[in-house]
Amino acid sequence: MKIAALQLSPGHNYFGHHGRPPDEHPMIAATTVDCLAGRGLRGDRFLDYKPAYAGQITFFAEEVHQALLGALQPPPQSAAAYRRNVITRGVELNGLIGQEFTVQGIRFFGTAECKPCYWMEQAIGLGAEAWLRDRGGLRAKILSDGPLHVDCATAAGLLLAGGHSRRMGTDKAQLDWHGRPLIEHQAATLAATGAWPLLLSCRPEQSATPAGFQRTEDQSPDGGALRAFVDALSAAPTPVLTVLAVDLPLVTADFLTRLTGQAREASISVVPQHADGYEPMAAAWHRSALPVLRAALATGQSLQQACAILQTQNLLQPHPLTPNEMTLLTNLNRPSDRTQII
Repeated sequence: MKIAALQLSPGHNYFGHHGRPPDEHPMIAATTVDCLAGRGLRGDRFLDYKPAYAGQITFFAEEVHQALLGALQPPPQSAAAYRRNVITRGVELNGLIGQEFTVQGIRFFGTAECKPCYWMEQAIGLGAEAWLRDRGGLRAKILSDGPLHVDCATAAGLLLAGGHSRRMGTDKAQLDWHGRPLIEHQAATLAATGAWPLLLSCRPEQSATPAGFQRTEDQSPDGGALRAFVDALSAAPTPVLTVLAVDLPLVTADFLTRLTGQAREASISVVPQHADGYEPMAAAWHRSALPVLRAALATGQSLQQACAILQTQNLLQPHPLTPNEMTLLTNLNRPSDRTQII
């Protein structure tokens, strides 16, 4: 079993809330969690819930999440929506029910399926409860102490919405895009890649935050995208960051997923490139780029210059764009662009 993500929550949103509204305790991404035998996970809401509790830790398959992303419309925002502790890769979890198993040297006992309930319709989307039957994950007891750590991290996602939109004359994030704000369309595209956690880079006065996204407000008004990249790569719990700008509405989740897969496998940033330069706003960035990006920010270099330096240092792999992919990267800069694209 590989671990793609770990997450804890300090409180219950749905458990024990029958007949009253859910709470709003977030799922907090972690690179390591402490397992306490017979008790639960340090910092999680089920720690010491009751003796011999069958759900001291919960597991959920990344493969199920990826399948559900294509089955529901709109797709769920992220793997945090299921509120399971461990997102796994490469294991059939139902086969562990009634079995003792070991992960990273820690022993567990699979007690039952973590069955979906009616709250799934609200937390994930209409049709989720039925779709997740027999695929809801695994509840388990913890039999020995020790740390679990992420060993095959998926990518985090960064939605860039903090531009001043001077040429457009209004906030691009709030433009109508086929009946909903553009920021919601772009958030769904980024979420459909399977990225988690999902981060939103915006200005303090921009109030809209898509469901499932964590706000990171621009503290430096002149830092631009370069500042947003440095901050997000520094804070993200994963080495790869899938980036999408709010004003690239034709970019698809499949395109971003391909770039992200290359970045994860090669441990390198993968950035589209065309005759006019790089397209860093729909790309997969690797943490190894941080020193160069920080230096560029400190010396006033542009993001294009930073990309060129990274390529010469073999820290950036350009992705040559096909004619069809060029169309995907059509940018909304001016009001006339909007009428042409729609």
